[in-house]
Amino acid sequence: MKGSEKRLISLYDGSNVRMIIPVYQRNYDWTRDNCRQLFDDLVSLIKNNRQNHFFGSVVEMGTQEGIGEVSIIDGQQRITTVYLLMLALVKLLEEEKITSADPQLARRIRVSYLEDEFQPEDKKLRLKPVKNDEMALKRLFKDEKDYLLSSNLTNNFRYFYERILDQELTADELFKAIQKLMIIDISLKQGEDDAQLIFESLNSTGLDLTEADKVRNYVLMNRQ
Repeated sequence: MKGSEKRLISLYDGSNVRMIIPVYQRNYDWTRDNCRQLFDDLVSLIKNNRQNHFFGSVVEMGTQEGIGEVSIIDGQQRITTVYLLMLALVKLLEEEKITSADPQLARRIRVSYLEDEFQPEDKKLRLKPVKNDEMALKRLFKDEKDYLLSSNLTNNFRYFYERILDQELTADELFKAIQKLMIIDISLKQGEDDAQLIFESLNSTGLDLTEADKVRNYVLMNRQ
């Protein structure tokens, strides 16, 4: 087990990267209020010219299926939400409802952080949520008539879509802000760390742990 500070966006980037949400995790359940807070924080980052924003911790473990594949043990809510935000930004740019100083921005985000165009169709998306969420996510890459309206992913995607249209930030400013999100990345090793046991330890107290709690718990576990 090791931890390091890094930019959240780096988790989506790289050859053969695919983040998998394990089946024992709950569905994506961030609310519109959570998404509003995130977007407000991004606006504040730009307006106040701040260098970065701490966005919590992520616990992940490499899988045996592919060199770049990782299983997300903790942090799926943040990872999924930022993925939805980037997808909304890309779709608005591609639909020419907003513009960027970089004519290739939409494509750069799509191929670097959302999709791997060299993978087969069932592994193309760089994020693989649990089953019901996966279906909703795939439909967001299609026409609006295909969206799964009952899904929380769809609702939050649409919130970001409308919020970006308000143009509190330009497309370039928004992407710059996303790049400033920092996390503590806690990486587990197969054969040495029990991923499900760690997940249950993080989530079985009956109380919601703050990000400070999780980072402190990591530090304490690492000293044992």
